[in-house]
Amino acid sequence: MYMSAGDRHFGAWRLSDDQDSSGIRFSIFFPDRARDPSQYAAQPVEPPRDGQGNAVPIAGYGDPQIESIHVVGDFQKALGQPANWAVHPKNALKRADAPSGAIWSLDTRPLPPGFYEYRYHVKFQGAGASPPIEREVADPCARYGGTDPVLPSSGVVVGKSAVQAVTPLAARKPLRDLVIYELNIDDFTADFRGASAPLDAIHRLDLGQQLIGIPTFETALEHVEKLGVNAILFLPWTAWSDDGYSWGYTPNSYFSVEHRYTQDLAPGAAQTAQLSRLRDLVNACHAKGIHVIMDGVFNHVGPDQTARQAGFAYRWLYRNPDASPYCGQFGGTFPGLVDLDYHNGCTQQLIGDVCRYWMDEFGIDGIRYDNTTNFCIRSSSDGSPSSQEGLPRLVADVATHAKGPSFSQTIEHLDVSAAPVVNATAATSYWSNSLYSACFDALRNGRVKPDLLRALDANTWLASPDKVATTYLSNHDHSHATWKCGASDERGSIAWYRTQPYAIALFTSPGTPMLQNGQEFGEDHWIPEDDANTGRRVRGRPLRWGYDGDPIGRALADIYRHLVALRLEYPALRSDNFYPPKWETWQTRMNPQGYGLDTERQVAIYHRWGQAGGRTQYFIVALNFSDADQWIDIPLPGTGDGAWKDLLPLEGPVNVEIQGNWLRNWKVPSNWGCVFFQQS
Repeated sequence: MYMSAGDRHFGAWRLSDDQDSSGIRFSIFFPDRARDPSQYAAQPVEPPRDGQGNAVPIAGYGDPQIESIHVVGDFQKALGQPANWAVHPKNALKRADAPSGAIWSLDTRPLPPGFYEYRYHVKFQGAGASPPIEREVADPCARYGGTDPVLPSSGVVVGKSAVQAVTPLAARKPLRDLVIYELNIDDFTADFRGASAPLDAIHRLDLGQQLIGIPTFETALEHVEKLGVNAILFLPWTAWSDDGYSWGYTPNSYFSVEHRYTQDLAPGAAQTAQLSRLRDLVNACHAKGIHVIMDGVFNHVGPDQTARQAGFAYRWLYRNPDASPYCGQFGGTFPGLVDLDYHNGCTQQLIGDVCRYWMDEFGIDGIRYDNTTNFCIRSSSDGSPSSQEGLPRLVADVATHAKGPSFSQTIEHLDVSAAPVVNATAATSYWSNSLYSACFDALRNGRVKPDLLRALDANTWLASPDKVATTYLSNHDHSHATWKCGASDERGSIAWYRTQPYAIALFTSPGTPMLQNGQEFGEDHWIPEDDANTGRRVRGRPLRWGYDGDPIGRALADIYRHLVALRLEYPALRSDNFYPPKWETWQTRMNPQGYGLDTERQVAIYHRWGQAGGRTQYFIVALNFSDADQWIDIPLPGTGDGAWKDLLPLEGPVNVEIQGNWLRNWKVPSNWGCVFFQQS
């Protein structure tokens, strides 16, 4: 509804694609339950409470109480008006009834090409009332963020787009066949982008010319391609309230690309290319066969409006912001931010349309949903959704709209309690913290525990082959694994080799593996798990690209490239098959068949298998997490006695002849492993 074709194109849009000029249509929708009861309830389902816990009704709930709306902006002089940013009678939006509410709109005369900023000057009903009845508000459906650091503003472009369409992937792969690279657009480009827009810098700037120490001349996107990954999860690119640094998890304009990412600071740079820059990047990824996954923040918006920070427009377009049906408690709450209320159909429709917009206009290949525990109401008995409102309905709508069956939908529930939600909905994955937690605990304490083996069997709780856990050693929320590996004795990434067996485990166990940007060359920033409200958690930590060329970075990058290649070449490594299953925490020695985890020797052995081209692939993975070489007996059953190959050595496979289905007294080097392979 919010971004449908024709007259239901809300926000600000040029009326033609003419290269030389175009008028602009400004349009805002307000839901009305009197015209469509599904839009919202008469009062919040979860009402605010007073000091005694009593429900407090919100007067005029759902009624914006608007007397007039004028659009003001830097386009006004171009229309022959006396001043920019001044209320002018010709810029008054007119109200008209719509099937589900009301639409306020205005069409302007033609404007010359350019990037124009604007906001809405809203006068509310009730003269002389307090609080003030006039307010300047951004556009809730704007496609461009504004640059004003103090007042809320939005943007619109007149002129033909440089890149008008996205070319889809030749063949979109299911999530289990992907290796994901988590990329923070700001940190990823900070060390080399200069005055270029970050979105351009990823695939247009030559790293070899920007930095000293990069061993090859390539763009950052080519670096990712050579790593071998076939999917990028971009941290949120939807606009937040200002141009300051942010991870992007406090959005305020869902249809806008963050201005900080689109702004080219070079003299004479054309700001009309903003949306084109994201389309251009998506096309560059698709040309290399790389899936583009969007990080969507749909539980909450940014904090309330202050003197220097613009709040969510659909809250502040209501005279009483608490009367907005878009905002309010639904499931859980996020302290300090404004939650969205999915009890109301207008919210469900808005966010569904947000997803469809990014799918249709930018050709994304998947969505990772942030903070899903708070907008999914679950049963206390089995953990499955007890209400279809919120997340369940959203992922169902997206699945219906998706172009093809392999559009991925990943929820951030973080542990196995997510499995009932994934099983009962159209979600295809969940972020699993289990391997990360086991890895960080072992690196900190120097000993791996039985829960590591259980963490490796990541898909065991999922009921369908179409669903898979997303696994990782770290992500944007946590310190880098290469910092943690030497933190206990103040060596940090100098002890990088301790991460090797965990990396091998990540790529040889069930689940879709994900790398945090910089992990491949040993980036080692520390991030506080809880910054105690100091504000030191969400800070810029630019990737130090020079690490890619030092001894640690080169060694790690070679290992990761090799592991990614193995993962993508052998389908059995992407299967759900894992033995021994559901390893218990009391099991501290190998089972009678020779598999499991030995906590005394710090050794793990597990079996993977699966079909490929009508044949069965067998893998036996042996990992040594200790700082000493270990001589161990490794079971190699497969098809019986015969030849196996250890695929792990970077210099090439090593053939192994066995007798009696065992490889006896085999040396597994410290902090390393073996990946034995046979095919029937």
